[in-house]
Amino acid sequence: MESKNVLNQDELVDLAGQLAEMFSFNRSIGQIFGCLYVSPEPLALEEIAQRCQMSKGNASIHLRTLHGWGAVHRTSPLGTRKDYYRAEDDLIDLATRRLQEGAKKRMVFLRHSLEMLKAKHPSVEDRTQREHWAKRLQQIDKIVSQAEKAYPLLMKYLELRKLF
Repeated sequence: MESKNVLNQDELVDLAGQLAEMFSFNRSIGQIFGCLYVSPEPLALEEIAQRCQMSKGNASIHLRTLHGWGAVHRTSPLGTRKDYYRAEDDLIDLATRRLQEGAKKRMVFLRHSLEMLKAKHPSVEDRTQREHWAKRLQQIDKIVSQAEKAYPLLMKYLELRKLF
């Protein structure tokens, strides 16, 4: 019966890794979070690395990332100097925070990149080609402006979702 629980846990850890990849995160990050999420008690680095079948160095790097996101929390039981980790159990809040942080960062980067492109002079001599590029940049600028206007509404929606 014990092996059935381990197998299910391994499958869930693997699924978490696949989900992480689906959302453009590192597979190992997903596996570590999944491992901690299904564990009823906090786990030490060595246990996490073993259960996720990765090196302690790899697990340590990804635990720092997850900790920085607020996805895992460190704890040290009395009488030990070893750190143990547990997963954040509020998945909606965690996903909302990651979406908010990621969207804002991407919006700022996109606006900056667009402004840099608009400041450059076209490298082509052909007037038709220059006009075509200018038109395309205007279209992109319009989309970015619309996204910038929609961003606060999205953040408000995500905040309201927490109420339900």
